Amino acid sequence: MNAKYILGLLLTAGAAFGLGWVAKPNNDSAGGAGADSAGLSANGGSLVPGPIRSAEQVAADRAIEAAAATEEPFITKYLKNGVLTPKTMARAMEELLNESDPIKMNQMMAELLGRMTKETAPVAMAAIQKLGTRDPSQFYLTSLFANSWGRLDGEKALEFTQGQSGRMSGMSTASALSGWALESPEEAMTWLDGQEDNTQKMFYTAGLINGLAKSDPESATEYLEKVPGDNRMKGRYVEIIATEQMKKGIMEATSWADGLKDDGLKSEAFEDLANRYSQEDPAKAADWISGRVDEPWAKDAIAEVADEWAERDPAAAVEWANGLSGDAQNDAMSAALEEWTESDPAQAREYLAEMEASSVKDSAIVGFTERLSREDPESAVTWAATIGDEAIRNEALTDAARSWYRQDQEAAAAWLESSTLNEEARAKVVEPANQRGDFMRRFGGGDR
Repeated sequence: MNAKYILGLLLTAGAAFGLGWVAKPNNDSAGGAGADSAGLSANGGSLVPGPIRSAEQVAADRAIEAAAATEEPFITKYLKNGVLTPKTMARAMEELLNESDPIKMNQMMAELLGRMTKETAPVAMAAIQKLGTRDPSQFYLTSLFANSWGRLDGEKALEFTQGQSGRMSGMSTASALSGWALESPEEAMTWLDGQEDNTQKMFYTAGLINGLAKSDPESATEYLEKVPGDNRMKGRYVEIIATEQMKKGIMEATSWADGLKDDGLKSEAFEDLANRYSQEDPAKAADWISGRVDEPWAKDAIAEVADEWAERDPAAAVEWANGLSGDAQNDAMSAALEEWTESDPAQAREYLAEMEASSVKDSAIVGFTERLSREDPESAVTWAATIGDEAIRNEALTDAARSWYRQDQEAAAAWLESSTLNEEARAKVVEPANQRGDFMRRFGGGDR
């Protein structure tokens, strides 16, 4: 899995709902009464058959649905002439926040979000803040309610969220700005343009683009292309739009990506589309990107398809990689072997042993040693030393030796004394660990 997607998950975990979803009230909050529990309703409308259940299980489910259908919506007792007042919102929030059952809590939350107004939004947000930052539910509750408030009254919502402290302020402001951009994109963009350029603004921009991507993808793309080129969050912004475009299908998403003027953005966009498409159908994704392998911006997309396909079927991914040519073949082979090594290092090792010496094998070994170095860096160093290309070999040796040094400093230092690495490479091996870099290499699949 590409590091960028791990980073995206870390940035949006919990806030994902708030950035892109506002619950609508369901008059039949129990839902599903009378539906066939063994049919489509059990699978969220999917055409894929659900698991076979006994008659007793089906009967029990129907009994639960029937009982739920007779219950009044939670919000009913707090409505005055069909609306929530600030006073009744406060009481409703108190009940919501005291609910321990997460399913019930989400149902209650959906009802409140659907009835929230400009007047009751501040009351709801103030109640959530009383939970304190140590309460894990505060994060996603704040995100959801901030987004909904942003739709109702963006200026007031942002005034409130910016008054919060710490990380909660940045996250909730991004959520509120996302909601504002859905309803009043021009006002939201004007507000953001007036903010000081700093780290916080990067997160605000993600919120804005998230809202624009849903309401006006053309404006989202135009805004993205104006973001300064040195903004390290730019790849995340592309991913947000790509996610929305993929909901329309790969053809429309491809058309959008093709229209990007900047090759750097186009590379990011095709990598994102490749990630999503290959998770749906790696073989079709491979056919889709194969016609673009000669494009300079297709490099990361090719590697992404190989990576995702190898996660399911390493042999098929390697076979596809072998059918490519030039740099595309090398990129795909490296990504496929890296993923294969994670799932079955013995099989990956056997495959490498049977390959004839070539630039393709060098690339395969790079992928193999990158993953192997996390578990067995000494063996990774041994394999890296077999790479034919000197520059590639030295880079792979440096990376593997760095992992070795951090796991067994004495043994790695002894090897380093007799190695062929130059002084610059040796310095990299023994330099202090970069915690963020190490985390991303370990859990994010490197920096590819």
